[in-house]
Amino acid sequence: MRAYMFPGQGAQRTGMGEGLFDLFPGLTAQADGVLGYSIRELCLQGPMERLTQTQFTQPALFVVNALSYLKKIDQGAGRPDYLLGHSVAEYVALFAAGVVSFEDGLRLVQKRGALMASAHGGGMAAVLGLSGETVEALIQDHGLSDIFAANYNTPQQIVVSGKREAVEAAEPIFMQAGASLYKVLAVSGAFHTPFMADAKAEFGKFAADISFASPEIPVVSNVTARPHLPETIRKQMVEQITSPVRWSDSIRYLLAKGLAPEDFCEIGPEGAAILKPMVKRTLAEAGPLKAEDLLAEEASRAVSEPSMPTPIRETESVVFGVENLGSRAFCEAFGLRHPYVTGAMYKGIASADLVIRMAGAGMLGFLGAGGLSMEMVESEIQRIRAALSKDAPFGVNFISHLQRPHLEEALTDCLLRNAVKIIEASAFMEVTPALVRYRAKGLSHSGRGVQAANRIIAKVSRPDVAAQFFAPASERLLEKMLLAGQITSDEAELLRQVPMADAVTAESDSGGHTDQGMPFTLIPSILKVRDAAEERFPNFGPLFVGAGGGIGTPEAAAASFVLGADYLVTGSINQCSVEAGTSEAVKDMLAEMNVYDTAYAPSGAMFELGSKVQVLKKGLFFPSRAEKLVNLYHQHESLETIDSKLAQQIQERYFKRSFADILVGLLGGASDEEKERIQRMGKYRMAQTFRCYFNDATRWALSGDMDHKVDFQIHCGPAQGAFNQWVAGSDLQPWRQRHVDVMAQRLLDETASLLSRRVTSMLPRDGRT
Repeated sequence: MRAYMFPGQGAQRTGMGEGLFDLFPGLTAQADGVLGYSIRELCLQGPMERLTQTQFTQPALFVVNALSYLKKIDQGAGRPDYLLGHSVAEYVALFAAGVVSFEDGLRLVQKRGALMASAHGGGMAAVLGLSGETVEALIQDHGLSDIFAANYNTPQQIVVSGKREAVEAAEPIFMQAGASLYKVLAVSGAFHTPFMADAKAEFGKFAADISFASPEIPVVSNVTARPHLPETIRKQMVEQITSPVRWSDSIRYLLAKGLAPEDFCEIGPEGAAILKPMVKRTLAEAGPLKAEDLLAEEASRAVSEPSMPTPIRETESVVFGVENLGSRAFCEAFGLRHPYVTGAMYKGIASADLVIRMAGAGMLGFLGAGGLSMEMVESEIQRIRAALSKDAPFGVNFISHLQRPHLEEALTDCLLRNAVKIIEASAFMEVTPALVRYRAKGLSHSGRGVQAANRIIAKVSRPDVAAQFFAPASERLLEKMLLAGQITSDEAELLRQVPMADAVTAESDSGGHTDQGMPFTLIPSILKVRDAAEERFPNFGPLFVGAGGGIGTPEAAAASFVLGADYLVTGSINQCSVEAGTSEAVKDMLAEMNVYDTAYAPSGAMFELGSKVQVLKKGLFFPSRAEKLVNLYHQHESLETIDSKLAQQIQERYFKRSFADILVGLLGGASDEEKERIQRMGKYRMAQTFRCYFNDATRWALSGDMDHKVDFQIHCGPAQGAFNQWVAGSDLQPWRQRHVDVMAQRLLDETASLLSRRVTSMLPRDGRT
């Protein structure tokens, strides 16, 4: 299904309608006859001071919106299933539905605009960050009898309207209640309130002589947020002058009828994008109406709702929407709606369900393939593909196996076999043959140069590693692979002309393996590497830098975007979600942690090299026990040299089994070469034995084995604690309400709101606000 939307006041701009008047000369002449002036001249030449006067704005928008609709239909777009227009633009929807003729619709709008322009002493203000219920309660509790909720743009973007002095004086009340922005608008009337009663009465007399036909296409009413009934259209259009505009409920109604955000098409002045962002925010802030809500609201259609303010123009204030965050080019390159990525968490914690949920919301999720068998990886890829549309975005993690390159090669085979087009390369210190082969198999020539079908997003924590990924594969590596027959000479030539990665995520201090980097130094340095790479590959297309690590609040996300990140990557916070592939016991623990409840522990995979991972420490013995084992490893040459009493305690308390039993297990699954090494080298045998504790600690956590709860190894950064504090007291406090896409959308929405507030607060003051 499709819905066509028409924007109201605020969408006007000088030059709008260019080309339309020549396409429809008869209707243009008809408009001139009704208005008594040249609509072409007003729209194309202005001046803007005249075009923004209500009595001229409303007719101009009606004409441009109506002609834009006709052009779209003439181009074969087809008629929509629903129509709706914001405030004055509802008349365009009625015209498109065949309810009023072009001439009668314009006459109604001209009269409406003149009446509204004659109103004086009123004012309106946009309130961001508070729900409609909260705004209404504040008005009632504070006795604000001269102010009304006049427009519900989204569930958390409300416009109040009333006497100007009352509107201006009310700012502290709403800001103290938690509003992120209170902006008085440049209007002189108390539109969509009882103060417009005289205008409503006069307009009613005028509208009585206009013919209203039954809609050929359902038109959603601003007054009721439901499709117009033929017998009440005239009455509701008169009431619209004093009634709130129920825009967010109109959108929620259509979402409940089965429309998705991409099914809403905004038709109006070219370059205007006012209503489309409201659809996305409404979905994020409240979602579709529930079936029971629909029944209840159908029974009480007289409930009023606010009117849309004149949308805030860029020249009046700074208001960020989600669409302003990050890089739109990144979204287009990877087929996303939002510049938001969920990073891979090993052993399937970043599950297929998580990836599917993110893709359904137009964001990118990576399957946590690290630690899974190749059979399981392939099965999960196929499950993801079966659940998604053909072009839905998703990716698979590609973790480095420096000591076991055959695992990398096996994963490359799996990815190519299943046509996986995006991977997250993580834990690499240098580019490897398996990565080069994956990249090579997706390269081709086009009119714009070499294009890469197999996309790589590398997660790095050092600028020098970023430089490797923003460069072609080395000649040494290409020559070696050519000799081995891993790539062809044509592929080698193509590889010389492209960087190895399309994007690099700057990974700051985070859960799991971490170099404890700071985003304030890491991101700028990697951005410089990226800029140099773009100069080197001018025909390849834009390269991107993302921010990962420590992102669990709007403040952290905002800081990352301000630093220049094109996209965000979240990790720890997704582990405490419905879709995460770990145990409920782990999620219960993560939901209760604070920012100081993490510690650095030795890495099970690389403790011999001093590598560390960040883990949860609250209520757990794992960090201290892991440290104890590594200290023993460095102090002794074999298990046999450890004090017998201490060795006994470790076997009983840490492993819950003997070293002898562990050795049997190690030898049973090892190759002949590995068996010989374990039996011959005491130090190596001790390392492999201790490594079993790390593996067991992870397995116990993933399965929720409560007999070993104190030994759970849970990779996690302080972002989880910060997220818990942020959502405390909200619907996202219980982890069973935390769906990854809802968390992502909430984080993006609140980041946009925060940036609006912070940037606006830094603007020069004019002495009034």
